[in-house]
Amino acid sequence: MPKIKTDLTPAEYAVLGVLREHPAHGYELKGRFAGTDGLGRVCPIETGMVYAILRSLSGLDLIDGTWDGSSTPRRSVYAVTDEGAQVFERWLRRPVTHLREVRFDFMVKLYFALREDRDLARDLVAAQIAVIEDYAQNTDTERAVCPAGTEEFDAIVLDSQLSGARATLDWLGRVRQQIDRPLPTVK
Repeated sequence: MPKIKTDLTPAEYAVLGVLREHPAHGYELKGRFAGTDGLGRVCPIETGMVYAILRSLSGLDLIDGTWDGSSTPRRSVYAVTDEGAQVFERWLRRPVTHLREVRFDFMVKLYFALREDRDLARDLVAAQIAVIEDYAQNTDTERAVCPAGTEEFDAIVLDSQLSGARATLDWLGRVRQQIDRPLPTVK
């Protein structure tokens, strides 16, 4: 019987995404998250944590490990289960709901979306823009109706949130333009 867990961390989703691309052992996964480019740039995971995540995902029946006897030392090679693939796919297609999640959670999603399908990446960015536009509009409305004598700190917080939302929308617009550019052809 798998453990009950309400949601995975972005790092757990990242490991699930890598294993969805192809089965791998822990040492190979460690390399994907240790670099200063690609996935390692946005989601660095320490070696011990990679193995903890593998145990967690395995306990949830999202991945399955089999022993590879062809290598020395013997290693467990992990692959995504059908349920794990479905869980990852649902997560990948949903925009993040909080502005603070854009810098980490959304970037992990965008990494996999770009690797899978540019149309998926476009859809993800468009959905994320819609969420942040809604957040900015609600924050702007709340700021505009602040009654006189409102705590100065509250006004500062709302201004900060609105500024962050606007900067994120500007950045997402540039991301959308970059994704819309044709890919260079390989000769």
